[in-house]
Amino acid sequence: MKKSPLQQVKDKFGGKNKLVTELMGMMARPSDLTKDQFKKKLLAQSNRKLMILHERETTLKTKYGNRNKLIDTLVAARMGKHKKEDKGYRTHLEKRTNGQLLDLAKRVKV
Repeated sequence: MKKSPLQQVKDKFGGKNKLVTELMGMMARPSDLTKDQFKKKLLAQSNRKLMILHERETTLKTKYGNRNKLIDTLVAARMGKHKKEDKGYRTHLEKRTNGQLLDLAKRVKV
């Protein structure tokens, strides 16, 4: 039988507070939130959502290194043979969330 998100969080991280603390170190904090506000916002999320965020940030870090390298990879994949960079495309990608970027990378297969 599959474990509930609460059980998974307790098994892998020892509790929601530890998972949130780890996520805070992995994610970029929005500029309009203080550290305490950001932590409070993360603590308000469900365990399932926090696990998804952790998996996403871990994939980003292990597979691409950081967000900028992922954007560079996507731009390079779009340039193709012509090696002509589309500045508008880079700006478009920089506005996207990490989840959207990873989804795009899966579709482009990079």
